[in-house]
Amino acid sequence: MEPDNAVGGNSSRREAIMETADTARSLVCDTCWNGLFSREAFRDTWENPGVLLDAKKIRSFSYTSTWNRIDVSSQAGCNWCLLLLGSVDPTRHSHYSEDEDSFFRTVNRTIRVAFGLPTYFKTALMGAQLVGAWVDDYELFSYPLYTLLNDPCADEVLARERIRQMKSAETCRLALDYVSYCLKHHSYCPKPSHNRMLPTRVIDCAKPEHPRLYITGGTVRGSYVALSYVWGEDQPNKTKKHNIDAYTRGIDISLLPQTTRDAIWATHASEETYLWIDALCIIQDCKEDKRREIAKIPRIFADASFTIIAARSSKASGGFLHDCQPPFVPIRRLPFPCKNGPGRFGTLYVEQDALGKYDDDCDVKDPVHKRAWCLEERLLSARALIYTSNTLRFHCQLIRVNVGNAVRGTHDLADHRLSIEWMPGLDDEPFDPNAESVFDYNKSTSLWDNIVFNYTGRTVTQVDDKLVALAGVASRFSVRWKKGEYLAGLWLDNLHHDLLWHMAVDTQLPRPEAYRAPSWSWASTEGPVVAAKLHPHETPLYELKDHRMTQISDILPFGGVTAGYLAISAPLLKATWRDDGLYAYLPQADSSSSLASGTGNQSETGSKLYHAWQDAIEPCSADVWLLLICWRAKSNELLGLVVVPAEGQTKYRRVGCFQHFLVSKDNIQGLNQQDITLI
Repeated sequence: MEPDNAVGGNSSRREAIMETADTARSLVCDTCWNGLFSREAFRDTWENPGVLLDAKKIRSFSYTSTWNRIDVSSQAGCNWCLLLLGSVDPTRHSHYSEDEDSFFRTVNRTIRVAFGLPTYFKTALMGAQLVGAWVDDYELFSYPLYTLLNDPCADEVLARERIRQMKSAETCRLALDYVSYCLKHHSYCPKPSHNRMLPTRVIDCAKPEHPRLYITGGTVRGSYVALSYVWGEDQPNKTKKHNIDAYTRGIDISLLPQTTRDAIWATHASEETYLWIDALCIIQDCKEDKRREIAKIPRIFADASFTIIAARSSKASGGFLHDCQPPFVPIRRLPFPCKNGPGRFGTLYVEQDALGKYDDDCDVKDPVHKRAWCLEERLLSARALIYTSNTLRFHCQLIRVNVGNAVRGTHDLADHRLSIEWMPGLDDEPFDPNAESVFDYNKSTSLWDNIVFNYTGRTVTQVDDKLVALAGVASRFSVRWKKGEYLAGLWLDNLHHDLLWHMAVDTQLPRPEAYRAPSWSWASTEGPVVAAKLHPHETPLYELKDHRMTQISDILPFGGVTAGYLAISAPLLKATWRDDGLYAYLPQADSSSSLASGTGNQSETGSKLYHAWQDAIEPCSADVWLLLICWRAKSNELLGLVVVPAEGQTKYRRVGCFQHFLVSKDNIQGLNQQDITLI
């Protein structure tokens, strides 16, 4: 039997599909019907749920069977046996001989089944009830459960089918319930200011078929919605100097791309009047207006009632209100003996998603996660409705859930979520760096590292936007976490850590031809950037003598730069890039020799550094220098940058990074400092 996947429409429009014992019985084999799904056994197990860590410690139902019998029943159409068989790791017994395989299939196994409690954040349902199965004390699975809204067991099974009909007044109503709940009950989530001003320009959606550009001049109070989306293509009818006056009288909606039209519809359906869209609310052929309005983006997204994130659309003409496809995860239907009467049955849906990662997997694969600007817009939004490829989701600072109680499993796997804990409010008191605990330091440093890693894995259409598209986040971060001056993506008070970024393995790309940032900034490269791991015992080996950054515009102090340098005093060691990696010449304890000038005692052949990364695909001399940044006492290792001479005798530029250069303390005590300028 093929998995029973849900079909189109919202669950509120479904009819209950099962109320008789005959219909219920057709879903499982006689053994399962008379065992686990018998009224007495099922009710006893269902009404005594627990935490699915150990079946022996909670109420469970157990029985014996063999994999051969389970296989036969599954082929006959038993959904429970299909669930068991489909959850066995196919590689677990692949090495068995024929005799061993026969024994595995015919020996009796003890199968235990229990139900898990739902999870809540305060009163908000976050995780579905679960069903768990163990085979001879080996945990086979733990899967989320749900049912349809009008099913007879809906008063006992809490989670619902995913909403797939996006352009629906009912869907909007359900989504707004989450927005209202957050505003009323989440004291941690920033609230829109009571005296908030509308942005300089907004789209008036009072008549969704006849929108117009409303110029407020930043002096009109009111509520509004913001849109985050992927351009993906040119928008020929964006606001420019020549059409702005005409747009204030009205915009022909047929000229607008589908994503903009969908956003206008969603704004009106949400009982909001005004919508902010960058393509229409910023004069796109006016540099001064763009700089001025981009500087306001942190406040625009923070003060919006909520942000509409068109996550599923890869281009402006794609739209986001079309119906979603059914999930691609296997779903099994099982009988549910209801508590209200011996002849009443419902349908229980089991989703074979053990880690609860299906929704987050779909979420992070959507096109919006490839655009750099969209990360900032997401992080700056207090509340957001995310139109993903598989359902509608609600995000705030505290929860991330599917709308309509369509929750599944909960988890904490970094590779299945955005990996960014973003909770600072605009008016939060800044941290005192002198009183900052180690925990707060690690938390804030890891937070910025995660932001940079996620951001650098995305693309910007305009090469000059690399720092600009993160300026709003950096501005907010500086107020909240107090890391000192912002240096083109790095923080002055955290410089010894921030300098040690490196490219993710095998992701190097050519460096941009046009100047974008100093070579020691990750903004000068393309591709995902990984930070050095935090370490409690680090001794800095360099001294920062001076630094300077030249901003493109005073309006954007966290934006693009035209120049920058670090004047550093630090040891330099000779090294060589070879075809098979980086080789460093080990320092010797000889303080009378200058290693920086190459006259000190050094290994003739060099020591290969297995943790070294080039920053970009670019021409580079084989002869390089290692600029030592810090030494880790616990592991006896050096960390630093790979640099090459640039202009003159004291200017260098970064071309790579290295870690795990194993040396003893004696080897580093005699190293001479050299004054250089890193550009």
